[in-house]
Amino acid sequence: MKKLEFSPGGLPEMEQVLKQAEVGRIALNDGATPYIVPLNFAYISGKIGFHCDWTGKKLDLIAKNPSCCFEVDEYKGEVSYHYDALCHLDYDSIIAIGTARIEKDEEATWQFFQALHVKYKEIYRKPIEEGGKIFDRKRVREACCVVIDVDELTGRRERTVNGKLSKIMWQHRF
Repeated sequence: MKKLEFSPGGLPEMEQVLKQAEVGRIALNDGATPYIVPLNFAYISGKIGFHCDWTGKKLDLIAKNPSCCFEVDEYKGEVSYHYDALCHLDYDSIIAIGTARIEKDEEATWQFFQALHVKYKEIYRKPIEEGGKIFDRKRVREACCVVIDVDELTGRRERTVNGKLSKIMWQHRF
């Protein structure tokens, strides 16, 4: 088996993908059965945050075993040929390994909820003087905020350049 070779650095590239990706997937462990859920999220300085209801399977599994994996990917370009078959997509993908927890600090929760609104809603990206909004701090306890404290990021970028496959792999430990 070929040994994986990681390019030096890569944290800025991986963080950029995490900030831009629209959907991520949290993978949890339900005993002998894996459990994966797509969700929207925000990335802030080595932490991934998302909101959810105060009850449900995700929270039950996190309470039993907070170790988790989080994955995002973004496809770039069109399907291209690889080994004489139209089967390759250029993409960036990031896997985060970490520990999930319910955020109890209201300021940290507000920061993640504000970041989620900025990421997904135009009005929160606008300056206040141009009609923009800020997430209402009074609403911070309406939903549960789950934070993944990331221990390690790995990333992969694949591109087809002049008909040849190019791969870059990154790794960063916090």
